[in-house]
Amino acid sequence: MPFNVRNGNSSTTISDSSIDHLARPDTPHDISVWEKIKSFFSCKYKPEALECIRTMCHPPAGTTREDVADRFEQLRRFAHTGFAENIQSGRHGENNFSILDENSHEMLSVNLDDAGIYTVECQGHSETHNLTPDTRLCEEHRTLATSIPPPETVRTAVDYDAVWSAWANPVPGEECSSRNQALQKMRDCLNNGNPALDLSHYQLTSLPDHLPPNITTLNVTSNQLFILPTLPSGLLSLTADENQLASLPTLPSTLQSLIVNRNKLYRLPMLPSGLERFDAEHNHLTSLPMLPSGLLSLAVSENQLTYLPTLPSTLQSLIVNRNKLSSLPMLPSGLERFDAEHNHLTSLPALPSGLGALTVRFNRLTSLPTLPSGLLSLTASDNQLTSLPMLPSGLLSLAVSKNQLTYLPTLPATLQSLAADSNQLTSLPALPSTLQSLTAEFNQLTSLPALPSTLQSLAADSNQLTSLPVLPSALQSLSADSNQLTSLPDLSPGLLTLFVSCNQLIRLPELPPGLEKLAANENQLTSLPMLPSGLKWFTARHNQLTSLPALPSRLERFDAEHNQLTSLPALPSEL
Repeated sequence: MPFNVRNGNSSTTISDSSIDHLARPDTPHDISVWEKIKSFFSCKYKPEALECIRTMCHPPAGTTREDVADRFEQLRRFAHTGFAENIQSGRHGENNFSILDENSHEMLSVNLDDAGIYTVECQGHSETHNLTPDTRLCEEHRTLATSIPPPETVRTAVDYDAVWSAWANPVPGEECSSRNQALQKMRDCLNNGNPALDLSHYQLTSLPDHLPPNITTLNVTSNQLFILPTLPSGLLSLTADENQLASLPTLPSTLQSLIVNRNKLYRLPMLPSGLERFDAEHNHLTSLPMLPSGLLSLAVSENQLTYLPTLPSTLQSLIVNRNKLSSLPMLPSGLERFDAEHNHLTSLPALPSGLGALTVRFNRLTSLPTLPSGLLSLTASDNQLTSLPMLPSGLLSLAVSKNQLTYLPTLPATLQSLAADSNQLTSLPALPSTLQSLTAEFNQLTSLPALPSTLQSLAADSNQLTSLPVLPSALQSLSADSNQLTSLPDLSPGLLTLFVSCNQLIRLPELPPGLEKLAANENQLTSLPMLPSGLKWFTARHNQLTSLPALPSRLERFDAEHNQLTSLPALPSEL
């Protein structure tokens, strides 16, 4: 029984005699390993897991490098979540596969190197085999390959239908119906030349071995697939989000778009040279392969990446949120969007001149590099910034909350949104006339600059404000809790929300007719103005109220505890 390992383009074998010692039926190594790791697996998967162990210790004829990798990936899928990391690829190099016991001691190690050396180490026992090409078998394989055309050139519609029908019919339960629907779609692709096959949301547990050879687009999102079959050679787009994939098959050289978010991928195959879009978010990747030179978009958030490979010069969008990155490679000159929030970054490389959006929240940055002149959006909240560089003249959105800023630079005339809460600011610079949203809570502000007429939302809670400037007519939301306000200016006619609790207010001004929410707890109010008819939410706890005005009929929440009330007006039916 020969043992085949593909090495480059040649097939190499182990003869029966060379593997006989390891493969004897009475060899106890597989059972010894199994006894120490069988608790890794649920009862449901123990038979399959044991068979994988036996196959690793006693490899059958035709075993290839890919077969060994796939068996380790199968074991990971069979293992309980807490033990999957004990089944490792690349522990001692990229061609090494290992199983560790509960104490992280290596129980089984399989190594295949490029020189054709195959080694199994198990419980102190080691078998090493020099693999030499079997010239006779290689010649036979070449002869066979030239005498039989590729499957897609000899398979008729009848052949495909027979394969698909066999796949669809013997499955019990609800999946039988799903497979039959998938069967009809595959027939349509084959018989009518439809290039797009959409098998999404069928909860399929497998796909047939042969897919329609003419398809260029395949969508298998939201199924329960553990593996994918060989993919059609002309495929341009593969979308396989929300499955259980731990590995991918060899990818067609024609592929341009690969989307495999929300799977269980631990490793990736070589990426096709023509790939332009690659999304693999929410997986278990610890590294990425070499990236294609023409890649335009890369999204690999929610993985366990500690570094990134060299980025192609063509890259326009890079999204690497929620990884373990502590540094970054040089960013491509054409990059337009860069998201790297929730990492361990302490600094950023030089930013490309064409960058339009930068998001680096939740890192450990103490400073930012020079910002590109065309930057439109900067999100750098939850860092350790003590100052900001000069802001680009066309910036639209600036979010620098939860840093250690004591001042802000001059704000661009185009700015529409500013979030600078939870810093150490004692003042704000002049606000641009285009500003629509201002968040400056939890600072040390004693006053605010003039508010632009375009402002729609103002949040200035937990400062030291004793007064507010004139409120713009466009303002819809005002929150100024926990300050030292003794009075309020005239309220904007379109105001919908007013939160002014924990101040020193004696009275409230006339309330706008469209007001929906009012919170004025913990003040010194002795009376209230007429409440708007559309008010839905009203709280005035801990004041000195002796009476209340009529309550609006739409009121859904009402709280006036800890006042000096002796009676209540009629209560609305909605309460």
